[in-house]
Amino acid sequence: MEPVPGWAAGEKQPYTDHKSNKQDSPGYTDHQKSEVARLRAAVLELSVTVSTHPYWSTLGPGTVAEGRMALKQTVPASAGDVAAEPEEGAFGSPAARAA
Repeated sequence: MEPVPGWAAGEKQPYTDHKSNKQDSPGYTDHQKSEVARLRAAVLELSVTVSTHPYWSTLGPGTVAEGRMALKQTVPASAGDVAAEPEEGAFGSPAARAA
């Protein structure tokens, strides 16, 4: 985010005539910095929402990892939906999880 000076290697790379260098980085604008902060806050909020969702308490002992993988494989029903419910049997039926 902050300006960083560029560099030049000065020596060519092995097996080529290329000399590596990097231009000065101007850093982020104030708008870009505020956008990064906004997006990081949104990711944090969503992470907390997902990790504390009541869904996780419906999984039996030792099946949380399987449940997480099943959720990763779900496909949204439409563009507006976050995700479809996991398929029945994706990591055990509700009856099997309750047992």
